[in-house]
Amino acid sequence: MTISLLRARHWILASSLLLTAPAIWSCNSQTTLQKQLQEHQDQINQIDEDTIQHYLKRNNLFNRAARTSSGLYVVGTTDGTGDLITVGRQVRIKYVGRFLSNGAHPSSTGYPASYGNSRFPQGAIFDNSADNHSLCGCAVFTAGSGLVAGFSEGLLLMRKGDRKLLLLPSRLAYGTSGSADPNTNTTVVPPDAALMFDVEVLDVL
Repeated sequence: MTISLLRARHWILASSLLLTAPAIWSCNSQTTLQKQLQEHQDQINQIDEDTIQHYLKRNNLFNRAARTSSGLYVVGTTDGTGDLITVGRQVRIKYVGRFLSNGAHPSSTGYPASYGNSRFPQGAIFDNSADNHSLCGCAVFTAGSGLVAGFSEGLLLMRKGDRKLLLLPSRLAYGTSGSADPNTNTTVVPPDAALMFDVEVLDVL
């Protein structure tokens, strides 16, 4: 093999490595980002769990609370005797949504976390069926569709006449993106906020 052929092969090899370098860098960068996101979510999961358990302990609700496999906590306050809610059925409910945390953000030194914006104080109402201005102060939903994951899951554990507290870790609420008013683009629920819904089932249609 001549020297010129060897040089040509080396040049081709070097060029191919340069061309693939951005892809390799991108892959490593994506892996690093995914790792950071997972670490953040793991911290938030622990913070949410602690937040919910502290709420239950503070309000003497542990004995009435059940935790589902997803991490949703359901606390029964009134037991109904009517129809069970199933996917696709319309339900008429009263509800009040409150902040359990106002956006849990891991501190620079790790756990414990600092909590988010003071504009969203713990216990403050962010949503209320009474705001619909209906005669019953209620809202109608189709069970199992178009709802916050934890809220939807909780509804499917209820029946007519039930009243329950649904305590949602942020991953079952609005997650890392939060929620904004589509008309004004102002934040309604900050990212990583654990939520509580007080739900009463008036009717299963």
